[in-house]
Amino acid sequence: MDMNIIEKIRDIEQKLRAQTDPVAQLESWTLISRLLGRMPVDQGELARISKDRDSVGLDVMISKLENPDAFKTKEEPLPEYSQTELNEALRAFRHRLKFKKLDDESKISQRDVTTGKKANIDSIQPPGPSEFDPRIWKALVKAGKLVEEGRGFYHEPR
Repeated sequence: MDMNIIEKIRDIEQKLRAQTDPVAQLESWTLISRLLGRMPVDQGELARISKDRDSVGLDVMISKLENPDAFKTKEEPLPEYSQTELNEALRAFRHRLKFKKLDDESKISQRDVTTGKKANIDSIQPPGPSEFDPRIWKALVKAGKLVEEGRGFYHEPR
């Protein structure tokens, strides 16, 4: 089904290039935006492309949907870490998570006592590059010890 939508989007995009009527162009852009809104695309980028009427950006977005493998970057192989290094990094991660939770739970309100609420923290950014090689966190994800949330945040498997 997705391929039919992608083919429809590509067809509308090709017709859009040939249109000169501003009303027809607006209708085409609206339809393309609506159809792409249902697809697994960056919605912020879609909004920008639609707002700017960026035909090159639109073409790239459609191409990524048509052939996602062509746009994947090849990851460099992770270095081999010793079990001691992995354990030390995981221990530092857990230590940081524990103290972030304690810090959140001990927020002092206007009263003389704390709120007593449980912390809602379950993922954090791991200790920085001054302490550990940033690739060690990817190695821990690969080993199944951590889960990557995105944007540099990790959590332990649930």
